[in-house]
Parts: sequence; C-alpha cells; structure tokens
Amino acid sequence: MDLIDAREFRGLINSLFQPGDYHFSVMDIAVTINIAIGHYCDNEFNKVSHEIIDFSYHFSCEIKESIIKSKLMRDGLADYGKNIALLDVNSERAKIEYLFKNKKDLFKHYFSTFKNDNFNHSIRIWHQSNDHSWVDWNEKNSICININPYKIREGFFLVGFDYFDITNSESLYVASNKDGCEYFNEHLDDGLCVWVR
Repeated sequence: MDLIDAREFRGLINSLFQPGDYHFSVMDIAVTINIAIGHYCDNEFNKVSHEIIDFSYHFSCEIKESIIKSKLMRDGLADYGKNIALLDVNSERAKIEYLFKNKKDLFKHYFSTFKNDNFNHSIRIWHQSNDHSWVDWNEKNSICININPYKIREGFFLVGFDYFDITNSESLYVASNKDGCEYFNEHLDDGLCVWVR
C-alpha cells in the first residue's frame, strides 16, 4: 500500500498545513500508519511493528529537516500558526510500543488527534476491544471526542468502527470525503463515499 493513498496518513500530513495549534509527533505518525495499514488487526507486536516505528522516526525527522531548510515553508507554516519547534521527532519509543500492544489506547490516541475542545459538538466512536476483531458496542470500548463538525480532517471515518453524533442524537449511516475533509451523514455527489451502513 502506498501510504499517500491512505486517507488516514494523508489527513495527518495535511494537518500540518491547516490553521490550528495541532503539531504531529512521531507517535502520531506511527499510530496513523498502524491504523492505515490495519496492523492492529493482528493484535500482535512483531517485526512489522518495529519497521513502522522506525519509519515514523525517519519520516518525522525528514519532514522537520525539510522545513528547517526552506524559508518559504517555514514562513508558510508560520502563517498557519505552526511552530516548527513543536514537531516532536523524539517521542518515547516505549510509549509507542505500548500503544501498538493495546488497541483501545491506540484508537484513543489516533482519534485524539482530531479533538478540538473549542467545539461543543461531540462524537462517540465504537471500536474493537483488545480481545476481539469486531466492533464492540460496550461503552468501555468507545471514545468520545469534541470535533469541528464543519471541517473534519480526512481519515476520521474508518471502516470497522461505528459513529454516533451525540450532539444531534444521530447514528452515522454515510460519510463522504471531499477536498481533504470528511462529512457526517452527507452523501456528496462529487465526493467519495468512505463509510456506509
């Protein structure tokens, strides 16, 4: 799989070029790759786990170095309120390894990168438990986050997860993707359907 074709990965990288105070870390990149390639489905820590983590360290350093070397990129990111010093290229490896061994915490971390507490709009996400490969609708196997409902970053709506809009008391029946954003219960004629019940 080419990572740039994965909505999860593309959304994370594009977050760098969107206004706001979110700056991704090595941990965010590793977790996103894990989710994008479905590595968590095997529910084991193995050689591929180490390769994902190693690549994440390499990739984040390459991105930061490219930005440091380019005044144009630094100035552009500053216009978006981004501070290159906040790109964390030194996440603690043991913490990433822990997430790779615990699906609930892996999912919690992944979806936390979409969180925006400036908004009251809340979404509940049900996911697999550590012991099962199917969605478990037990409350303990759900995550609740506040998001910007008008501009949800690409990669939010994932097959194998279920979603409920707490604010509007509405279950997800379709999600669309257009121009790097995803939409809850909107089927866009010129968009890509990414999740359907």
